[in-house]
Amino acid sequence: MAKRGKDELQEKARDVDRRLAAYFGNTIPRPERDVTHELIHAVLSQNTHRRNYNLAYARLMEAFPTIEELAAAPLAKIELTIRPGGLSRQKSKAIKSILVAIKESTGSYSLEFIADMDVPAAREYLTSLPGVGPKTASVVLMFALGRKVLPVDTHVLRTSKRIGLVDRKVTAEKAQAALEGLYPPQVRPRMHLNLVELGREICHARGPVHEVCPAKMICDEYRTGLM
Repeated sequence: MAKRGKDELQEKARDVDRRLAAYFGNTIPRPERDVTHELIHAVLSQNTHRRNYNLAYARLMEAFPTIEELAAAPLAKIELTIRPGGLSRQKSKAIKSILVAIKESTGSYSLEFIADMDVPAAREYLTSLPGVGPKTASVVLMFALGRKVLPVDTHVLRTSKRIGLVDRKVTAEKAQAALEGLYPPQVRPRMHLNLVELGREICHARGPVHEVCPAKMICDEYRTGLM
């Protein structure tokens, strides 16, 4: 990332938001699932294409309509059910382990109590669960509870590094802290969604489509290539 002062970086951040919002929009989805279901959905989404993890989640909910039925299901049956989503062995084990941990710590499978926590405390609890990292915790907080956070997945990390919002060597966890420091709470969910769309549709890991990128003229990687 080009070295720039705090004011310059904040202006760049605002400019990126304006450009992406004009291109992709700024619609924030309403919560569709309770916290426990959102966590399961987030686990299924890890390292998987959107179409595949949505299919896996739909199959899982059809096979096990309640959390209690899912928690009681044999591991092999869960794995078979979510196989279209990829990494089914690891994800079925993670789901079972998470549900066991929730039941042991709360006496039920509900996570609605974290709605009463502030963001740091809620993140701390969620990341204490097996296989739940900072990105997954933030996704759950944003989509299930409407918290103003900025989850950093592979798309957000790649695009924010290329544009120059965060340092090229920063980890996803540190990038989350840096981006949340750049953007006020009301902007964070929109930036997450729009950076994800930028990564999915334009700023691919290989062969980014520079000619249609709304942020290309303020993108460090693109501008460096022009020089």
